[in-house]
Amino acid sequence: MSVSHPSFRLLAFTLVMVLALTLAAPARAEALEPLTIIAIVGLVAVGVIIIVYLIVANVAGSRRTAKGEARYVTCVESDTGSRSCWAVPDAPAPTLPADI
Repeated sequence: MSVSHPSFRLLAFTLVMVLALTLAAPARAEALEPLTIIAIVGLVAVGVIIIVYLIVANVAGSRRTAKGEARYVTCVESDTGSRSCWAVPDAPAPTLPADI
């Protein structure tokens, strides 16, 4: 499963371009208000949290896939007994129909 969605790439590209344009053409130096500083720090913190979350989710997904967890489960249920389920390590291989 890939976490990399095209909209994430577009968002990342847009943020990088806005940052590059801001640094390339700085505005006139003015004193920043405390509320503006807090807002900027908050946005940076949220951005870092989102980036770390995506990296950890991607690494955890890779480890889970590499660990070889059972991906398929088969179950048997009857009127007289309880439901019984167990993991199947691999999907059954597809079979071709016999020639008649």
